[in-house]
Amino acid sequence: MLPLTSSGPSRRGSLLHLTNSPGGTPSLGLQPIRDPSNLRFLAGLLAVTTCLLFLGLHPDTYPLSGAFPRRRGLSGLVADSRLLARHAEAAAGADQGPTPRPLPASPAPSPPALPAGLPEDFDAEAYRAYHPHLDLPSARAAAEHYLAHGREEGLVAHRLRVLLRYTACTGLINQHYSHIAAFSLASVLGAEVVLPPAVCRDSFAHYFSVFKEKNEVQWAPVPLDSLLDVPALIAWWKARGIHVHETPALTPFPDLTQPGVAFPLYAQPGVDPDLVVRVEGVYLKNMELGELVDLAREAVVGRARERLLAARGSSDPPSAAVPYVVLDLPCSFFMLRTLSDLGLVSGVARSLAFAPALHALADRVVDEMTRGGVLPFNGVHLRIEKDARDWAMIMGGEQVVWQSYVKTMRGVGQNESVPLYAASGMLTYGASTDMLRTVAFLKHMRVCSEIHHKEMYIPKAELELLNSEQEALLDFIVLSKSRLFVGFGSSTFSFYLREYRSLQGMSRSTSSLVDASIIGTDALFASAGTVV
Repeated sequence: MLPLTSSGPSRRGSLLHLTNSPGGTPSLGLQPIRDPSNLRFLAGLLAVTTCLLFLGLHPDTYPLSGAFPRRRGLSGLVADSRLLARHAEAAAGADQGPTPRPLPASPAPSPPALPAGLPEDFDAEAYRAYHPHLDLPSARAAAEHYLAHGREEGLVAHRLRVLLRYTACTGLINQHYSHIAAFSLASVLGAEVVLPPAVCRDSFAHYFSVFKEKNEVQWAPVPLDSLLDVPALIAWWKARGIHVHETPALTPFPDLTQPGVAFPLYAQPGVDPDLVVRVEGVYLKNMELGELVDLAREAVVGRARERLLAARGSSDPPSAAVPYVVLDLPCSFFMLRTLSDLGLVSGVARSLAFAPALHALADRVVDEMTRGGVLPFNGVHLRIEKDARDWAMIMGGEQVVWQSYVKTMRGVGQNESVPLYAASGMLTYGASTDMLRTVAFLKHMRVCSEIHHKEMYIPKAELELLNSEQEALLDFIVLSKSRLFVGFGSSTFSFYLREYRSLQGMSRSTSSLVDASIIGTDALFASAGTVV
């Protein structure tokens, strides 16, 4: 059961976990991880491998509305501010003798007294932030407005606890991008997150379409820990002030042929349906993070206001009528333009560690294939399965696709001196003849000395225990360790693998994608798929 009585010791409410900036303007409560370029003044004391930390949001970085200025703070890895100050002081004064003792700070002025008659849970900063159109200049102005108008109009004046639910849809990496977008939004809102189920397909041999009459693929929900390290994910976000709830149930599950309206359907004990609000129209929309925050604010505050109006005249504090609000999203795949805050997105992507069991299987493959790490290997993602036949048609046929692969493999430096690990769904549905032809063709074109695949190292009985997306993840992790990698430009698997390799510290020059720009996904992938 999802506990709805407490959100943990570190939080007083969520939407929009508010803090006071030095100037008194309310702002959101978690800070994106920033680009390191602007921290050069720290004399290089923070290495790129410094642990990424989320702290209190820099004033005005993510206001709730355009009514507040959206200026940017410093860019760079964020660590404890006191630690940064000590490092900067040490760098500046290393050759200048002892640092003078600072003068004692003046005592902070006492906050102005608010008028009598306010409810006990009244929060002036929340009131100003939730209703930016009122343009209230101070806490006292907020209190006076609430007493004169806000209470009667049902305006929200207490901090709201928000739980974010969403659906992760379709293939392995589409699901992964769904998590990245949802957690990026939650980190700025200060919302708790309810993890969705993972999903798997019945076969790579079946054709997927959002048109029901054409779709052949059947999707089924499976536990999320089949793909992600859920305990590590929960612990990572807990350390940053975000409470993450495990998946309440796998079923009922939405229809993924309609991802734009695939809202969570599982029963969640303790949740009042009247406190659930949906945000529609975000699937594939590639929206600025600020736009998503505004949509969330409008939806959550709007639902809270409806409840407050219904409870008008009650002697209970407003928070009794609205103890929380559940914010539901459909499939969140590519809803976020990741380039709108790449530093934040990079941190989120790093938090989403893959399942340890799949890492262990991948290590077995790599260890045997490289004779304990002695031999190098290259990698290729062959997106030529039956479910990708539309792409081949758009590009001009299978021969064009194969020629493009060979050109790209040669261009990145793959050749007959190094073995090749090939990832493809062909062997998962018994297309062994097609795979043999592929091996013969690539060796004939001298882009590898020999070809390896997971089926050569993991016994069939073990592979049969994996679902479709676990098999894909096994390939993904092995390919992430290859010396040189080639993928397909319109595959999110290939595109994110290039990003993932960069997250692991590998040069982008070691990865190359087949030019599939004619398919028309390049601009969307660059905008919504880039994570580093």
